[in-house]
Amino acid sequence: MHQYFDLGFITLPAMGVCILVGTLFALITLFTVRRLTDLSTDDVLDGVLWAVILGFVGMKILFWIVEPDALTLSFDSWSSFWISLKSLVGEGMVFYGGLIGGLIGVMIVCLRKKKNFLTFCDLFAPCFCLAHAGGRVGCNFSGCCYGMEYDGACSVYMDGAQRLPVQLMEATFLVLLAYGLLIILKKSKYRGTVAASYMLLYSTWRFIIEFFRADARGAVGTLSTSQFISLFIFVGGIALFVVSRRWRKEKAPEIVSCETTVALDAADTVEPNEPKDETVDENQPKMP
Repeated sequence: MHQYFDLGFITLPAMGVCILVGTLFALITLFTVRRLTDLSTDDVLDGVLWAVILGFVGMKILFWIVEPDALTLSFDSWSSFWISLKSLVGEGMVFYGGLIGGLIGVMIVCLRKKKNFLTFCDLFAPCFCLAHAGGRVGCNFSGCCYGMEYDGACSVYMDGAQRLPVQLMEATFLVLLAYGLLIILKKSKYRGTVAASYMLLYSTWRFIIEFFRADARGAVGTLSTSQFISLFIFVGGIALFVVSRRWRKEKAPEIVSCETTVALDAADTVEPNEPKDETVDENQPKMP
């Protein structure tokens, strides 16, 4: 467990670095595949900004719901106040809260710009998986979200015991899921197919992997909080996949190279040659 990266001249939090790296890969992928949709660069930037802000708010709110004891501030002194405030804001996040908050942010952008919500979701889903994968690697360094005790191949030492590396397992799954969703995004002719595939595949994975975790993360009856939410996401994914067959994707704008544009402009300015007058004068003597 390495919560910080010590570079000698600076110490960086491992979780933050991993999330940053995952986010960079996600943004590179996002703006690379944007051309497959009718969304402009400004549309995507607005969507990212609102999704990140409300996603963070959503992660914190759901964490406070699951762990209400963390929602405390100390007013004994200024130093204790700032320490408790830092802990309140910086520590503890729940993924599904971030997902819900991010979707609300995207919805706000769609309402303001009159864009299709599912077009955004289809584009963001595979890229979001990459950012999420970076976060899961960060969990492995930070020692949170750890797995059950397991003293075998690929086990990691965490929280006083050898454990199953569920964080790295999920990071690997998310990278593979992102690749699969990008293929669907390129080949599917219907809006909502990528988002539905993400909902079905990730909720199934999350429901299963939760059985192999051992950290405290809240519960609803016999299910963990994430398993309970996964059930609704899975049902929603089935419904979206069925109805998405009715919605064809918007046609992405064609990309025309500069050379082609110049050639077309030049062709439009050239006046066609006047046809030659091939009328034969019958009184003109013919050559022998």
